[in-house]
Amino acid sequence: MRKRSILSLSLLSALLVVGGYAVVQGQQTPSSTAVKSGRWSDAGTWADKKVPVANAAVTIDRNVEVTLDVTPPALRSLTINGDLRFADNKDLELNTEWIMLHGELEIGTEAKPHTHKATITLTDNIKGEDFGGLGGGDRSDRGIMLMGGTLNLHGNRTNSWTKLSKTAEAGSTSIEVLNAAGWGVGDTIVLASTDFDPHQAERRTISAIKGNTITLDKKLDYMHFGKITFDVDERGEVGMLSRNIVIQASADADKDLFGGHIMAMSGSKMQFSGVELNRMGQNMHLARYPIHWHLIGDAPGQYIKNSSIHDTYSRCVTVHG
Repeated sequence: MRKRSILSLSLLSALLVVGGYAVVQGQQTPSSTAVKSGRWSDAGTWADKKVPVANAAVTIDRNVEVTLDVTPPALRSLTINGDLRFADNKDLELNTEWIMLHGELEIGTEAKPHTHKATITLTDNIKGEDFGGLGGGDRSDRGIMLMGGTLNLHGNRTNSWTKLSKTAEAGSTSIEVLNAAGWGVGDTIVLASTDFDPHQAERRTISAIKGNTITLDKKLDYMHFGKITFDVDERGEVGMLSRNIVIQASADADKDLFGGHIMAMSGSKMQFSGVELNRMGQNMHLARYPIHWHLIGDAPGQYIKNSSIHDTYSRCVTVHG
């Protein structure tokens, strides 16, 4: 087993807000505030009549509803006091160091799931931030922090799990499953191990598909059993990792195992369905997990379902209190 050594460095940043600009580590960071409901791409939505530029610290005021209709340049931060909703007429990406959520962030609804690709990538160019005000340096860095806010994420993937319909031999470049409805080229799947060795689980990308026959991007290293024997169903499981809504840390997280996290505090609300979480969780950092309900008390109607969490650095879903 490969061993990794982890070096955690906390950098103390001086943050001053002067005349609408933040000074971070000697560099000016432009700020943009949405003061009128409308499209992100509409200059009239913003207080200075300018669409947010790269590295901007963006704020959406209370009682303001903004529709993200373009992929903006990578942001410094995003504070949502009002509402931000992703348009569903094109694929969109949002890159930011962190998101503070007092209002609502919505990508699809239960009644009308999102149909296009929506990706939120959490970067970490400024180390050791404490944007949640919890103290302790990097206590809330690279995350989506809900302080009484609402996070609604609803993708359109419905079939996320099936079984092999026949044994897939080692060296095979295709598999047959019970139900591949809705799966397509480019999707990532995982075949569970059917051996006593859990490391025989294998991840593959679909390169072609016809009915329930799936062609893989490369050969299987191991055999995966696909039969019912003596009335016992021992057919190997096949899971779909891909979703059309993706929350992830940027790829550099693999170097120090410091991924993204989503944390809901008291009074917050989270509903997740059809969401993929990748490179999330922060190794050796307490209370920094991919999905985290933190001392939230009773939470009727809140859930995570039909979602995938993979390549996590610290647990998967945590519920405290």
